[in-house]
Amino acid sequence: MSELGNYLKETREEKQITLDDLQRTTKIQKRYLAAIEEGNFDTLPGIFYARAFVKTYAEAIGLDADEVLETYKNELPNPQTEAVDLPSRSERVKTSARTAPSRPGKGRGKSLASILVPILLIAAVVLVVVLIWNISGRDSGGEVQNEQEAGQTDTYDPPENAGDEEGEGAADEDEAADEESGSEDEQTDKEPQLSLEETSGNVSTYILTNVEAIETLKIEMGEGSYVQVRDRDGQAMDENGGDYKDDFEPDVSGLDALELNIGNGYGVERVEVNGLEVELLETDHQYVTITVEEQE
Repeated sequence: MSELGNYLKETREEKQITLDDLQRTTKIQKRYLAAIEEGNFDTLPGIFYARAFVKTYAEAIGLDADEVLETYKNELPNPQTEAVDLPSRSERVKTSARTAPSRPGKGRGKSLASILVPILLIAAVVLVVVLIWNISGRDSGGEVQNEQEAGQTDTYDPPENAGDEEGEGAADEDEAADEESGSEDEQTDKEPQLSLEETSGNVSTYILTNVEAIETLKIEMGEGSYVQVRDRDGQAMDENGGDYKDDFEPDVSGLDALELNIGNGYGVERVEVNGLEVELLETDHQYVTITVEEQE
């Protein structure tokens, strides 16, 4: 048993508080409270919760939570060292790029046009020669000359560069469409996104990307619900201890992570972070952590 756990346990027993009593007061599961007393922080749903749970435990048994955290800080795990075994955004993008099928070349339309134009010109010349030959075989003298002039006047000889212009126009349209599509994809990649990374029991972990920090938090409460809001170090957001039972929008601007302890989750109507909705679990009591992904 660690010195911190022993201190908390002795204080709790001196005040004749059972783990069941503490569970009802703090809304923290009994097995997690026992793990804190034993110093088994690996049993908690995440290192992120260690400081928050210890702080809540200390407050519930009448201790100065900040003094406890400072005195035993060497025993508490550092949330900065917790690694998430997930590929970075750049690695996911590179992987997608390697597996994406190659596009047809933009110059195919132009190449096809360059082949068809000479064929059409040759066909036109042959047609003119055949017409002249037939006319000259039926008539003679001036009539032959007139027929030849008429045949030459009526024959349409397409411009040599007509096919090239059509091919170039089609190629330009394809290129413009590709650029527009690329711009839309790039714009979508830069929009803020909230992704569920992991769910373990009643704990959900979300990653917020394409933002510098958390700016807004909005919660619409229902009857009988409550929410505790704390930062990465387990500190409450305001003077009332971060506990709310009505709709609220606390000042969370500039934070890189926060934790929500939600009681009677069925009554919470909506939770939004930076305008993005957080999908809650279908359970009465749950924890939600939201962490900002580092910009590359």
